Amino acid sequence: MRITMRRSAIAASAFAVAFACTDFEAPEAEILPDVLVASPSFERDIQPILTARCATASCHNLATQQMGLNLEAGHAYDAIVDEDSPTSHDLAYIRPFQPDSSWLVRIIQADPARRFFVERMPLGRAPLTDNQIATIINWVNAGAPRN
Repeated sequence: MRITMRRSAIAASAFAVAFACTDFEAPEAEILPDVLVASPSFERDIQPILTARCATASCHNLATQQMGLNLEAGHAYDAIVDEDSPTSHDLAYIRPFQPDSSWLVRIIQADPARRFFVERMPLGRAPLTDNQIATIINWVNAGAPRN
């Protein structure tokens, strides 16, 4: 009985977190450009993706900080670049010059094996476009500069 109650509590907590982060209308897809940026700037190209797709979804902002992560402007860079993720199999959120060693890159990609079979982010929302993902990868390949 106790195990069943514990499992129910865990399932309810997981549902609450997922529901809290879910915005079924996803208006951000309409405001973000879907273009591949060959030489992206963090401020101009990466932060808008993080803000629209990660922070404004009530997941990774100052108020909620799911997994302890705030991706709002002014906080995101310091939170992810060369910072280890507590849930990422010893990967940093972003490892400059190494997109394959960057958890944020892996968690937004379609291949479940690259994500260690963790749910794809953004949770409960449309995935980032191929162009947005490639833009983030280009930024990481360039050394993840703070520009």
